[in-house]
Amino acid sequence: MKIRIILIVIALFMISTSCNKVLDVQSTRLVNEDNMWLKAADAQAGVIGVFGLSRAALNDNDRHWIYGDLRTIQGRGGDFRSVTRLDLKAVSSNQLKATYPLLDALSNWTKFYAAINAANIFLERAPNILKTDPTYLPSDLKLDIANVRAIRAFIYFYMVRIWGDVPLIITSHDGQFDHKPRETQKNVLTFVESELLAVIPDVPVVYNSDPLQPEQPRKGATFFTFYIDWQPIKKHAAYAILAHVYAWEGKYADAAICAKWVLDNMQLGAMTAIKQGMNFLNIDQMRQMFRGESGNNQYNIVFGFSHNLVNGESTTTGALEELTLAAPYITNKALPAIYVPKDSILSVFKEANDVRFSIDPILNQPSSDRYFGAFDRTFPIFTKVFIITNHDPPLNTLNGVGSNGSIAAFGSATVFTRPDDMELLLAEADAVLGNTADAITLLNAARANRGLLAYDATKNGTLIDAIFDERRRELMGEGHRWYDLIRYKKIKNNDPVFNTMIQNGAIYWPIAQSVLSENPLLVQNPYWN
Repeated sequence: MKIRIILIVIALFMISTSCNKVLDVQSTRLVNEDNMWLKAADAQAGVIGVFGLSRAALNDNDRHWIYGDLRTIQGRGGDFRSVTRLDLKAVSSNQLKATYPLLDALSNWTKFYAAINAANIFLERAPNILKTDPTYLPSDLKLDIANVRAIRAFIYFYMVRIWGDVPLIITSHDGQFDHKPRETQKNVLTFVESELLAVIPDVPVVYNSDPLQPEQPRKGATFFTFYIDWQPIKKHAAYAILAHVYAWEGKYADAAICAKWVLDNMQLGAMTAIKQGMNFLNIDQMRQMFRGESGNNQYNIVFGFSHNLVNGESTTTGALEELTLAAPYITNKALPAIYVPKDSILSVFKEANDVRFSIDPILNQPSSDRYFGAFDRTFPIFTKVFIITNHDPPLNTLNGVGSNGSIAAFGSATVFTRPDDMELLLAEADAVLGNTADAITLLNAARANRGLLAYDATKNGTLIDAIFDERRRELMGEGHRWYDLIRYKKIKNNDPVFNTMIQNGAIYWPIAQSVLSENPLLVQNPYWN
């Protein structure tokens, strides 16, 4: 069964990346698709393929972090800077059409559409399995379809934040297919909303392999293991993604409803390590979350993609550590590719007793290396997702660390959202809606969990400023900063330069020339013409 699953995943990958025109990939036919959709294992392989291609789209060339944490326009944007690499310097200076292979790859949406096409293929073919395999139940199909539709919706939302208007493709293609123009961002997001709302009733609050548990969404231990390990779509994940969609659109009343549902229902299932009342993960539990392992992490990470060390899913590329780690934590790399300058660190983490990073007033040195290590060096090392030093033995996200400090692979999870993100997103929504007391309560809970005093307008500025400042600290290095800044600037509406860039499309990436050349119906983002 495992061999069949592996073969089907490979075949699905070939099919999904074989479409030309929109995907700009040479069409080939190396497998017979008619033999792919006969057994329950084929459905499992299909879902794995969609998850895997989606994870690859986010992690390819470290996209998730370069898009979210490095992008900068006129000094506004990501906190990270390049040490020596000119292609990364181009991103942080908004020279996105500079002639570097990395920038061309980041401007190309092919990998995202490969994931979308895999989803479309699954949705069209998987129902056939009900006719050929009696062990594949209608309830199994219902759950699988819900997961695939949700992932497809997430990918469309992710693309909209990068390129704005994108082609909306909801059917698969047999090699050649009609050219598609770009659909308006508004229409794409309307589709995303409708898809997520439709799947919420069909996904559970928890995936559990115990057949005696009431939340029993699937038959067979193998399927349960698959779903738990692959960080599947739970109700919490669907609501959390939807909360971000609504916030991006400025629909804060809807965003508040979704984020509040996530927070109010964190106790459902076996969520013992997470929110009870307002008790979130402490700083070291939060950092351990990035190890991307199964078990409690299906609750700690509301939605994301793991690189599970236990399951051998660690990777040699496409992880934040690839960009941020260097000596003294590993010895085969003298300098990191990106870093947060010291003056930025000190301006962002300027409050006393912040357990993430603060300067000990007596010793005049950092109180810990939870977020930053080697602070005495020119380029501090961002250690947030790497090492948990107060465990015995220390835990880290590396796989195969040699005695000389060399590494074989990285194992950190790509986290899109977690409870702290939802808490602060709800605070943001409440503040915009005028629910000041509720927003302050949420903000103070987040601050207290990181060792900070209660919000004080005379010291921390306006409530909106304080909320986004806390998001900047808590979510640093998780791919949020650029998109948070856009929402913040829309709310404040007091930065004419940046708000003009929002209006003229400067906040989006250019579309790769190879994609434009393949499809005459596509037009470049106006700012990049």
